[in-house]
Amino acid sequence: MDWQLISHYLLAILSLPVAVVTIKNVVENSATLFDEDLTLKDRVLLKQFAFFVLLPVVVLFHELGHALAARFYGATISAFHWSMFWGEVTIDGRLSPLQHYVIAMAGNLFQLSGCFFVLAVAAMESSPAIVALCVYFYLFNGLACLLGYPLLSLTSWNDDFAIIYGQGGPVLGTVTGIIHLILIALFLASFFSTTTRLWFVRKTRPAWYREFAKTLARAEQENDAVNYLAVAWQYYFVGLDKLCEKCLNIVEKLDAKLMDVWLLRGYINQSKGRFESAILCFAEITSAEGDKTLQARAWMARGHCLAQKLENAKNPDWHDILKIYKQASVVDPELADPHYYLGVTLIKAGLLSDAEAELQLCQGSQGRVLTWLDPMLGSMVQQEVNNIRSRSRTKQ
Repeated sequence: MDWQLISHYLLAILSLPVAVVTIKNVVENSATLFDEDLTLKDRVLLKQFAFFVLLPVVVLFHELGHALAARFYGATISAFHWSMFWGEVTIDGRLSPLQHYVIAMAGNLFQLSGCFFVLAVAAMESSPAIVALCVYFYLFNGLACLLGYPLLSLTSWNDDFAIIYGQGGPVLGTVTGIIHLILIALFLASFFSTTTRLWFVRKTRPAWYREFAKTLARAEQENDAVNYLAVAWQYYFVGLDKLCEKCLNIVEKLDAKLMDVWLLRGYINQSKGRFESAILCFAEITSAEGDKTLQARAWMARGHCLAQKLENAKNPDWHDILKIYKQASVVDPELADPHYYLGVTLIKAGLLSDAEAELQLCQGSQGRVLTWLDPMLGSMVQQEVNNIRSRSRTKQ
């Protein structure tokens, strides 16, 4: 009994329902999926489709490459297996080492051609969803055919790459190895390159790119720090941190006293989990004189960093965070945001009555009309108040 073959088919049986559900979700959500607004939910669904639907198809294509090359040399195909993420072609016939090399290489070249095909489609296509799907498939397929499968094959010295590097002869093996390494380098460069990431964002977020192009044109025309800072924010919003940092360097050269730079630098560090560096950036603002709203934002950002550090603590001490949010509310008394964060943190600390008082301030319970920096928080206040009252009734 071939347990390896059985295990592959079991994997296929487990994966098939996921593929069917993914196809169903794509069909049901096609109207929103293929519009101009590519949401996070859309991206997740497209990644699932690329992995569970397209990748198995290219595995079948891989095995067909082996079969066609074998038939070209007059060999007999005695068995053809395919099960989602795995396939095998059994060949009978007298073949030379070079012919074995070509047959083994054919399947991988067929699979690799899928990478070039989807890149061409992505370059020509204007639909954000199609571009994203092509790029996700390119990444999954490239990882599989250039790195994953070769490593698996060579470490066990079995299957395609054992034949490719074992029967092609030293010269052919060396040339193949060099080309293979070049392709890996190009693939990794395309994955990590800032240029390709900017291209991907431009193709998949056209609304963002239109606004970005206007902001960049204005910055280049007027050549002032404020406009280049706006460009830096645009980069930050789509995760292009390297380009954001380069833009911030330009801002500092144009106006070394513009403290907003430190806020954005802090956000970049915070997004990467470098909380201590982020706090130091925010401290550059809070320790200097300046715009009160910017000061309050920096204090709140410091509080967010400390709160993130305490997320997994068993017995978190919220005292310092409460002081920081309180300071933010003192620095700019017209803002509602610090009171919201104070209220939410007081709930975590178990001080429910104090939390409700802070949240009611956000709702203007004392006749004060406060301004929101983040209007989304305003829609969440009543939910938090209801949460407090529910917990209070439970305690009683």
